[in-house]
Amino acid sequence: MAEPFIVPMVAIHPNRINIYSEVNWDGVRPKRNPSKYLLGVSNDHKGKVSKVAKRKIGKAIEYLLFLAGDKRLPDTPHGKFFKFKLSFITLTLPSVQIHSDNEIKEKCLNHFLIEARKKWNVRNYIWRAEKQKNGNLHFHILTDRFIPWSEMRDCWNRIVNKLDYVNRYRDEMRKFHEGGFKVRAHLLKNWEYKAQIKAYKKGKANDWNSPNSTDIHAVYKIRDIKAYISKYCTKDEQNEGLIGRLWGCNQELSSIPGAQLVRDSQVDSALTALFDKYNPDVYNGEYFTTCFISFDMLQDPCSAALFNAFASFLNNHFSYNLQKYIPDG
Repeated sequence: MAEPFIVPMVAIHPNRINIYSEVNWDGVRPKRNPSKYLLGVSNDHKGKVSKVAKRKIGKAIEYLLFLAGDKRLPDTPHGKFFKFKLSFITLTLPSVQIHSDNEIKEKCLNHFLIEARKKWNVRNYIWRAEKQKNGNLHFHILTDRFIPWSEMRDCWNRIVNKLDYVNRYRDEMRKFHEGGFKVRAHLLKNWEYKAQIKAYKKGKANDWNSPNSTDIHAVYKIRDIKAYISKYCTKDEQNEGLIGRLWGCNQELSSIPGAQLVRDSQVDSALTALFDKYNPDVYNGEYFTTCFISFDMLQDPCSAALFNAFASFLNNHFSYNLQKYIPDG
């Protein structure tokens, strides 16, 4: 068997370039010790997000933000427009959870994501599972698509009612308010009396068949969106007792190698020109070097070889066209 040889490589991402070496096996790669790798691996992380998962979430958020761009949508109640990058969605169960966490994910969350792709073209997303104070499982989803809130609520309620969660909510509300409106005194601190009356009238009008089980709002004005969302998605609070996977994303965001290039003379020249012109921050690890850049640096004509490789990667991996960003010169 031929000896392996080392290949100098770079991997280009929107905000960094990784410089490393790759072992190329010219022939059959040696087999790993099966006793080391065939041990069962549990999906139960006991409510903790691992360091590896945190890195994957951070990279997924980085690309989700990059691909999202700024969008303007009409705010119909006020006749104005509002800007947003991402939509932050919350999905809850309208009545007490009686199924396992994994069954809720499989039969409800998975079904919702499938329908979201078909109905609203939701292709890039990251979801996070958490436990509410009442013990119910609920989900947060980040996506770069706009979803009408009423359509989303109706869709989610229909899905969770496959497991009778809306039916049980209706029965509970009918019983609770059978003598007329009854105030929930323990909730007055966060849900004032007038708001409870309004919710009662609305629920009574539709016979409690449309619980407010969803929420959606735009993410735009936070100064450092990536840091804020990364911290939110990787926190360990409210996860005690949560069984199974804590987070997930679409396939394209789950594995992002970046634009990988062999460091030939053309690539080295582009790297040297970029470093000389911008003097970016650099982190030197034991087996790699990371150069922290901005997308503007990639657009510089001196970085054309790097930009073209990154544009090709985005097109092949995400079907995303960078044509409008092609630098002049």
